Amino acid sequence: MIFGADGYIGWPLALHMGITGDENVVLVDNFITRKLVTSVGSDSLVPIRTMKQRLEVYRRLTGKHNLLFEAADARDPGQVDSIIARHKPSTVVHLAQQRSAPFSMIDQEHALYTQLANTATNMNIIYSIARHVPDAHLLKMGSMGEYGTPGVEISEGDIELNIKGRKARVMYPRSPGSWYHVSKVFDTYNVLLANKLFSLTSTDVMQGVVYGTRTEEMVDDSLATRFDFDSIWGTVINKYVVQAVLLNKLLIYGKGKQKRGFLSLYDSINCLTLLADNPPPMGTYRVVNQLDETLDTLTLARTVQKIALEYGLDVQTERVPNPRIEAEEHYYSVESRILPSLGFRRAKSKEQVIREIFETVITHRSRAESMKGLLYPTVSWKSKLRESPEFKLPTSLMYSLAPQEIGMNFGAIESAQPSAPKLRSS
Repeated sequence: MIFGADGYIGWPLALHMGITGDENVVLVDNFITRKLVTSVGSDSLVPIRTMKQRLEVYRRLTGKHNLLFEAADARDPGQVDSIIARHKPSTVVHLAQQRSAPFSMIDQEHALYTQLANTATNMNIIYSIARHVPDAHLLKMGSMGEYGTPGVEISEGDIELNIKGRKARVMYPRSPGSWYHVSKVFDTYNVLLANKLFSLTSTDVMQGVVYGTRTEEMVDDSLATRFDFDSIWGTVINKYVVQAVLLNKLLIYGKGKQKRGFLSLYDSINCLTLLADNPPPMGTYRVVNQLDETLDTLTLARTVQKIALEYGLDVQTERVPNPRIEAEEHYYSVESRILPSLGFRRAKSKEQVIREIFETVITHRSRAESMKGLLYPTVSWKSKLRESPEFKLPTSLMYSLAPQEIGMNFGAIESAQPSAPKLRSS
């Protein structure tokens, strides 16, 4: 069962598991990411089909009927409980959260929405698993951003403390840098406590920054996943390629020496599948650092500039004030043992994946042009606003949707193709 199956990672994961496996995969979503992205004036650069259309194409191309969709809001405990009780999954993949750090920093309302929604979805899934499928494996998406940049190697799992001759094993310290990442730390400690209380079997995935537009299973445009590229929803490599094509320059935050862990969408899907297929021992809480390589943003920019030349683009760089509160230069090293031990190997080089991103962006350039004004950073980490005058969060999104409303929205989405919103010039 995949909660958040309409998302950037959720949909390709569902495709991969459906095609490579024989078991039913239950897809759960309420399409909230589509609405949240629209609320800041943006949209997926790649047109994405409705869930109904995606599943019809999947069945036609594969001849398989093992992807089952449930429209539900994971913030609603009753809906989560009903779905888990009926399907009794052996593995539950939890991706159903507000996933953008900049979105959480817009104002107090967006911070509140992020923390309420993310904590609620996680708690609802934990309790329903404990009640109905206590032997199931919870595969929960966390973030490398939980750790911050501590200046020492980030271990995979617990560390040993020695204080005045007494030793203890403790969870590696967390130092989140946004309201979103704080919500992920809440999740981590809630899953850890659930392991102690209910002997919940869980894998907590501390994932790096994901980039790319496709996976091997996306053999038809109707199976494409979403691709966000604006300053609120996009990740850095994806954003750089769009900036190269639309602006002919790359926007470097501060010195560009901030280091992070990265992996492609191909590798994210492969890693999650490996972890799902190789759960920890029953009753175990397992932390996995999921990344492929560690790079600073300026090095990434140089790589994108070099590849841009292959497409006739002589791209420059532009320094912009860093909207985030973070160290401009820092040591960054991450231990990652578990995934290599399970057989993880990089699917494609970052250069190959960046070329694929260029091809996608160039193909959909006209669609992206209408959202050009969203490429520059629009959110300051120092914002103290209660409500942003520029980015309004619809009040209805603060509350769980009723089942009939989700069904209604699902039907409405079925009848309309996504289109780029009209924006004022910037």
